Amino acid sequence: MKLSHLPEPELEFGQAHRHIDIRFGLMDYGPLDAGQTGAPTAVRVGLIGDTETVEGTQRWFARCAAGIDGKADTRLTNLYPPFPGSTAEGPFRVAFTCDEQDIRTIPARVLTKLKNTNPLDLADRYSDLFVAELRALAEGNTRPNVVLIGLPLEVIAALNVTTDDEEEVLESAALPSGVDFRARLKIAAMEFGLPIQLFWPTLYDPTIKIPRKTKTDSFREVQEDATRAWNLFTALYYKAGGLPWRLARDSRQMRSCFVGISFHESQSGAYLDTSTAQMFDERGEGMILRGGRAAKLSDDRRPYMTEAHAHDLLSRSMQAYYDQHSQYPARVVLHKTSPFHREEMAGFDAAVEECRIDNLDCMAVAPCAFRLFRDGQFPPLRGTLLRLDRDRAVLYSRGGVDFFKTYTGMYIPKPLMIRSQAPSQPVTHNAAEILALSKMNWNNTQFDNRDPITIAASRKVGKILKYVGENDRVQTRYSFFM
Repeated sequence: MKLSHLPEPELEFGQAHRHIDIRFGLMDYGPLDAGQTGAPTAVRVGLIGDTETVEGTQRWFARCAAGIDGKADTRLTNLYPPFPGSTAEGPFRVAFTCDEQDIRTIPARVLTKLKNTNPLDLADRYSDLFVAELRALAEGNTRPNVVLIGLPLEVIAALNVTTDDEEEVLESAALPSGVDFRARLKIAAMEFGLPIQLFWPTLYDPTIKIPRKTKTDSFREVQEDATRAWNLFTALYYKAGGLPWRLARDSRQMRSCFVGISFHESQSGAYLDTSTAQMFDERGEGMILRGGRAAKLSDDRRPYMTEAHAHDLLSRSMQAYYDQHSQYPARVVLHKTSPFHREEMAGFDAAVEECRIDNLDCMAVAPCAFRLFRDGQFPPLRGTLLRLDRDRAVLYSRGGVDFFKTYTGMYIPKPLMIRSQAPSQPVTHNAAEILALSKMNWNNTQFDNRDPITIAASRKVGKILKYVGENDRVQTRYSFFM
């Protein structure tokens, strides 16, 4: 065994400048694509909600435009920086607007009428209501770049829905039609080609108490004002087509394509499908693909793909990469939470062989029960790496962070077990990439996420794809799923 510490990975922002922290990088250098062709020059934000959520969000937008001070009376200034504002002089270098023409207000009488309907039909009726308003925005003479959907408290209580930025995602109540409420809205957004962001009233009023679904006698904690603003506008910028940051890479390194694979149950529960969230390259641009059916179980009861399905999935991923770059990557990196079965490995090997790609890394990445202890009150540092043997290592992607001068979690962090199968690179190199990929979550500007975006994205994608029909339109950009 060998213990080491990986340095905090840098990210690349505007004008090729680098920083380890997302918020300071944006404040100092602007987003990665600032001033580039195709980057947003302004972000028009649509808004759907009842009278209370619309008025509250308008007040919040006005406050954010002027900037919000960082948390007062704290020594953790790097963890709680101010939000400079949502104007063209702000960290994203574009103005965010939410004008009357882009707002759809649901009358209180309509929501009241829905309460009096059959409780079994309530979820369907709520989803129909929001989808109709989203269609109105999408089919207007001019359309916003992204739409905020503010869920009234009665909707949250009735449907058990979650917002987009919750780390611990809970399934919302299934509709009688069989479709998850949140998924129904996401599928409609894909059909209209208009990304959405769901939010709760706690966005603009942190004093509102919303009970936890698992503990009805406790309430969800709300982040301080500046952090909520950072997270919201980062997500809006990305969903509007912008690229806030990317991985910082040495030009001498091989151009790599990162692919995350996960399994999700079909809507009927009769079988498992696979989903993939493909990160084309270090830039963070990706494509969502649908995998084949996983009907088999391995000896340890874990599902896996057949050789044919594995070959088809990776072949389509490589074709998508080629369509974007006019060449294949020099190296392919596959992540999933379970070990790779021999049939999967055979299919993947055949796919890269056809593309004449020599370097393939297949890694199982999942939380483990292994623990390290550190002197003092804090857990091991983020980036702590314990190599167990040539192909296995334990990585703390969450832990104490020197830049923050604290550990930001509430519970003892669970490290990741990394198991490399037929690797082309040393496990230390692969672990460093996983640590960097944990910073590619565009819903969260606090960089110490646990999972790499490959795993986190494929899991989120699966929660939507399980409800998508064969004839439904599926957008390939991750912004429609997050």
